[in-house]
Amino acid sequence: MWNNGKAVLLSILAPLLAYSSSGLAQDRVAPPSSGSAEPVDVPASDWGSLLIGRLANGMRFAILPRQGHEPGVALLMRNEGGFIAERRPGERGLAHLIEHVVFHSPTTGSPDDRDHFTRMGLQWTFPAPQVATTNWRESNFFLSSKTKDMGEIGNILGLLREAATDLTFRADTVDGERISVMREMADKKLGNEIYASYIRAIAPGSPNDRVEAQNSDDVPVASIETILALYQRLYRPKNMMIVVVGNVKPTDIRALIEKRFGDWKRERPFTRSAHYPMYERSRIQPISFSALPQGRRSALVTVVLPTPAPPSSRDRQARDDLMDLIVARAINLRLASLQPASSPGKVGMFIENGEQGQRQIMLWDNFTEGRWEPAVAGLRRVTCDLTTSGFTVEEWEAAKRDIIADLNRRATDMSKVANVDLAKDLSHALADGRNLIPPDELLRDAQNMLPRIDARSGNKWWHQQWGSGVEHFRVEAPELAKVPDPVVSIRRAANDAIGSPGCKVR
Repeated sequence: MWNNGKAVLLSILAPLLAYSSSGLAQDRVAPPSSGSAEPVDVPASDWGSLLIGRLANGMRFAILPRQGHEPGVALLMRNEGGFIAERRPGERGLAHLIEHVVFHSPTTGSPDDRDHFTRMGLQWTFPAPQVATTNWRESNFFLSSKTKDMGEIGNILGLLREAATDLTFRADTVDGERISVMREMADKKLGNEIYASYIRAIAPGSPNDRVEAQNSDDVPVASIETILALYQRLYRPKNMMIVVVGNVKPTDIRALIEKRFGDWKRERPFTRSAHYPMYERSRIQPISFSALPQGRRSALVTVVLPTPAPPSSRDRQARDDLMDLIVARAINLRLASLQPASSPGKVGMFIENGEQGQRQIMLWDNFTEGRWEPAVAGLRRVTCDLTTSGFTVEEWEAAKRDIIADLNRRATDMSKVANVDLAKDLSHALADGRNLIPPDELLRDAQNMLPRIDARSGNKWWHQQWGSGVEHFRVEAPELAKVPDPVVSIRRAANDAIGSPGCKVR
């Protein structure tokens, strides 16, 4: 009922809708000044005006009123500083451990109740398969209230405040959660190793390459003092954000947030936020492989770019988002047309913007046993053709029609989106200094902009985006263990597939 875990693995090769995280989920928000709140006009049929701000102690909040169909509201608490903040010796994995301890720790006000958060929370919130995650940059706690009763919402906010400031880290409860985290790490060990190997190849030196917390040896042995010190360093007002989404009056919720969190003392002076390391471009090699006996079978060609700065205007954000959507859809259409008998998700293209610490553009082919060479050849032909010939007018126009249809469906279904999902998207957007663009607004932008965006615009996008990154081929297949020199063989399969010298893999 209260299974809390971490969102570590990116579902790279799942069947993907052609929406990037930079598209429908994020846009620019000018950060409000300390101790302020300001409404942001969001012209959406299901949404009211977004209220964002900071308390005087530096804690951020965002309140999105919307009609929806849920009996209650979503409440999310986001703490900046996940695995990447574990900089001191002996701290690896402890942000994840703290996330677990929240649910099974006494508090200063309930010193004998080792399940305080769970027992109290179940009175006011619905059970959920997952209510917390920790990744390289933050921990999230997300709950859905059973009603819109202001007393109950205030109680949930009070519970989150206790989680942020009042945990006692009693030894027996911490030891119990060590076992839980260790079991979770063991269950995800293979997936983490596959993902870490992939990131090490395409983005060496990036946060997800440097971070080893998913497989930490520190969790079983870290002292209570070390765990408590990290908790006190990370769980501070300036690192915290509260997001509330639902059919509420924003000013009333803002008053509740002030009541529960306003007396939380800020540290003086404010410490600077940690600088996240970027990937090291010079270390990216053109080819890598994995031959784990229990691993997946996939061919991938990827370029990685620095995460772009937020656009200068909302219109610019919308145009950038739409370009990502159209390009991704056009390439997905081409890949599908080349393998019409393939199951959905067997081939695809994906754009991810910032969640992993960089912008990532990837094409993949999930081949069957022994078919890695045709998969590599097919990806090489597609990327080479895009570079030399570009998009056809027909596929570009088809992609635009598909995007309009998708946005129409999303706009129609806006009220069906769960409050907690909107809260997650909103928290990510605000953390990245962007706005949340609702589907119906993006649909209107698309109807206005798309007639002026032709295939030449797509070709320009491809040359600027794909051409400015370092192209990397990666093949993962157990059968590569029997190939004498996989790198040479992958290069040969790619280069034999094309005639243009400019497309050769070095």
